[in-house]
Amino acid sequence: MAAMRLAVFDLGSTSFQLLVSEADTDGGLTPILRDRVMLNLGAEVAATGEVAPALLDRAIMVVRRFRDLAERAAAGQVIPVATAAFREAANRPELVRALEAAIGEQVRILSGDREARATVAGVRASVALPDEPWVALDLGGGSLEVAVVESGSVRWTDTFPLGAARVARMMVAGDPMTRGERREIRRAVRDLLEPALADADVPRAPLCVAAGGTAGALARLLAAERWPSPPSSLNQFELRIDDLNDLARALGAADLETRLQMPAIDERRVDLLPSGAVVLAAALQVLGAGSAVHSEWGLREGVILQELGFEAPASPAELRRRSVARLATQWGVGGPHIEWVRKHALWLFQHTRELHGLSDVERELLEQTSTIHDIGTRISPDKHHRHGAYLVEHGGLRGFTPVEVATMASMVRFHRGNGPKPSYPPYAGLTEDERLVCRVLTGILRIAHGLGRGGESDVVESRVEVRRKELVISVAGASNPEGAVAEAEERADVLAKALGTKIRFEIVPLGSLALP
Repeated sequence: MAAMRLAVFDLGSTSFQLLVSEADTDGGLTPILRDRVMLNLGAEVAATGEVAPALLDRAIMVVRRFRDLAERAAAGQVIPVATAAFREAANRPELVRALEAAIGEQVRILSGDREARATVAGVRASVALPDEPWVALDLGGGSLEVAVVESGSVRWTDTFPLGAARVARMMVAGDPMTRGERREIRRAVRDLLEPALADADVPRAPLCVAAGGTAGALARLLAAERWPSPPSSLNQFELRIDDLNDLARALGAADLETRLQMPAIDERRVDLLPSGAVVLAAALQVLGAGSAVHSEWGLREGVILQELGFEAPASPAELRRRSVARLATQWGVGGPHIEWVRKHALWLFQHTRELHGLSDVERELLEQTSTIHDIGTRISPDKHHRHGAYLVEHGGLRGFTPVEVATMASMVRFHRGNGPKPSYPPYAGLTEDERLVCRVLTGILRIAHGLGRGGESDVVESRVEVRRKELVISVAGASNPEGAVAEAEERADVLAKALGTKIRFEIVPLGSLALP
């Protein structure tokens, strides 16, 4: 089946959102276009029971513009879906007729169960998840969807009237909210969730994944406390419950003007974030979870995947491999040089374990980054390391944490030229321990890149040994091992400093060493 381009109109309680995405034959998605307009239909429905004519007129204008954007983006199929506000509005038939006329497609009003299952499909294609049971929390404007996933299947879902916009409209009287209002919101979350979770026999302290725009906006606020410039992607960012509680108190105590001054605040959600933070933190408390992992993908991506019948990758490693392979294919990376650099890198990693003490997690990062270290060549052969780092940062890699993406981008950026510098924002955002890991992996990649300069004929055999506080790398080649060694020597300083040892290269006769 050829790749397809689809558009999803997500007619939500807080916002209407458009996603146009290319769907690959392996089940991967490449976003082409996104747009979002805040309408807050959920707050209107919560207060009055229906959507007023003026707000409906605005909604019609938005979907007409979305339709035009989707057509310009060459979307072959348009899928409009609606959630909580439409499920509950007293004038739902009128809303649906008007929007269907504007879109030219039937609007699918998703039940809470279908919404939760679509969100789970999106999460599984975005976040590296273990086989153990986990819980998806999709915090929207009108409702909170909860799903329990066991052995790769959705076992239970439920929907609760705890959306950020609904709670803000129904339970918060002023700005800023009072401590009493925060207590009432937490009590409402406990009263609704505790009996439902007990009846469903939801495991205590599960791994939790938080999806939805509110969770993403909260993740960005927390990330701004660590990174001077938060990463473009916060997929798999960990929202710790203690940090969420602190953030909920800070947002709740601040008035609108003060919230607008917060670094990385989402101005379009500034009214909803105080209540949203309280709801999410309280839900994690009820579940007994210490944190939640943020998923950038959710309902919209899940709708596309379900529409095409795509299955999630069989393992976290497969999810990451597919994502890296997709990025490499998009930018024309491949060939013998890449394969040989990867072999040298893994060989060096394995035979320096006693010095660096890193695990298979870092080994996988090295392997995947070796695959795309030259990804910027199509943009600029001379400065491909700079352009490649940007592509890794902004390439939408799935299955990696923000720290892992920052490490990979730093490795690509510094695999040639000077070693890692704090002036590079992704590297600057790493802790000292994370920086050391990054320097070790970057140092290995730099040497592997030098040894692989001319393909497998320059260096056919190699051996790595630790001799008297010195790392000795012996190589033998069929054509020009001297040139490869010269390049590797020029790049060896980063690894030598990271390991605290000298590195020496020697050229030996062909046939005297083990093949890498």
